[in-house]
Amino acid sequence: MVEVLYQDLSKSDHINYYIGIPKNWSGAKDDELTVVVGDVCVVIPQTIAGATGELIVLRTLEAMIEGNIVDAGDIQKAIEHILY
Repeated sequence: MVEVLYQDLSKSDHINYYIGIPKNWSGAKDDELTVVVGDVCVVIPQTIAGATGELIVLRTLEAMIEGNIVDAGDIQKAIEHILY
């Protein structure tokens, strides 16, 4: 199940912004995660960080679809564009 969290970036110091992650998040059970920051910030639990890249990509896309961030049809179009 995807939980969409809307947050402002008011919690910060002079170097970093701090965002809250719910304590009941299943990825928090091992107390380690990887944060990838680019145009999009992705938080990856360590339990899947060592997995193949396909799992991370599929889970990210699945979460974005379930969170109504991106449309599944748009993903299909993008993949078709890349493949052809």
